[in-house]
Amino acid sequence: MSLIRVGGMALLAYLPLLLIGVVSYGRVGVNSQTDGAAALRRVADSGALFSITNALFHLGALLLVPAGIGLFFVLRSDRADPWLAVGTALLFLAVTVGAGLVFSLGQGLAGVATLSSTATQEAQQAYAATADMNLRTQQGAELVQSLGLGLWLLCMAAASAAAGWPTWITALGLAGGLGFILAGLSSVLFTVAVIGPVLAVLGTLGLVLFMLWDVVVGLRLVTSA
Repeated sequence: MSLIRVGGMALLAYLPLLLIGVVSYGRVGVNSQTDGAAALRRVADSGALFSITNALFHLGALLLVPAGIGLFFVLRSDRADPWLAVGTALLFLAVTVGAGLVFSLGQGLAGVATLSSTATQEAQQAYAATADMNLRTQQGAELVQSLGLGLWLLCMAAASAAAGWPTWITALGLAGGLGFILAGLSSVLFTVAVIGPVLAVLGTLGLVLFMLWDVVVGLRLVTSA
């Protein structure tokens, strides 16, 4: 089986993990904007769900590595190569931050929640402060991850245009890339009146278009000659 087809299968496999992660995080009710004390209570109440969700959502991003390699080989040309080189480097940065740093921070938060659930009130306040620091660090790391993935998609869109792919696929890649960037910015600007909520809505729309791009490009790679 060629690296291109493996990349397509990886793209298709990534989508359900992304959806499961988003839905599960919604059920737990914890994100990088959550107050530390509230986050610890919700993580403790969720039991193993938080750790499973954290693993699926962040380690699932490792599937983007073979996907990026498959795209690199299928799109190679003199005009596309510079975009592919820059985009692949950005992808590796985003995956390293997401599957490495953010995943580890999530596991650390789960550990703090376990300790806090049986601690004294004074100790719980210290654990809540620790959780706040953890979540603010996650916020910054998620911004880097979102910017990296967004810029990778923009580079892939430019490379696919250079390779002669249909314009509508290129447009989906552009929209998805902008969606990741706006979603990342919304995570640090969410409390800013008007700007934060608008960025969040536009980011969500862009991520939906990324999911369409994921399916279309994944199938294109899987069925490539």
